[in-house]
Amino acid sequence: MGELELSDDWWARHDPERPAEDSFAAVLREIELELGPDHDLFGQVVRVEARFGLSDDVVVRLVDGAFALVHPTWSASVESPPWPTSTRLGDAAAACRAITDWEQWR
Repeated sequence: MGELELSDDWWARHDPERPAEDSFAAVLREIELELGPDHDLFGQVVRVEARFGLSDDVVVRLVDGAFALVHPTWSASVESPPWPTSTRLGDAAAACRAITDWEQWR
């Protein structure tokens, strides 16, 4: 499994200068609450890899080792698709390219 190379606008999972691990766990719990059985990512999210510092967007690793970009709603309840919004990004190389493109237009 490859690792993500992200801009400094992202807070990486194990970055000692960024939010504590428990904040990543809190985001994961929220995503798990929001993803209903009809959502494409239901049961697929393993962990949060990075958080975009200027928004609620996160990169998650999926059970197959691929990555996805997710924007939680913070409703603390199951959402109806397409919420929370998400985009499958592919492997680490594809994810890095997609995230760079995303940063350009966001």
